Amino acid sequence: MKAKNRSYAEMMEELTRLVDEVGREDCPVDGLETRVARAAELIGLLRERLKATEVAVKSVLSGLDSAE
Repeated sequence: MKAKNRSYAEMMEELTRLVDEVGREDCPVDGLETRVARAAELIGLLRERLKATEVAVKSVLSGLDSAE
């Protein structure tokens, strides 16, 4: 599923799962690089989503100021 179609909560769930897996003593070394790379990708996507939401909220709020 593409990231744009996934909710923030879904991506956060995946990130949490990956962090838990990587933090376990029995995490296989063979999959460690893949898990860390995916976690980094998710962090970037989540940051982008937060920034876009911040811009949208600020825009809505500035519209309220100009309506007065």
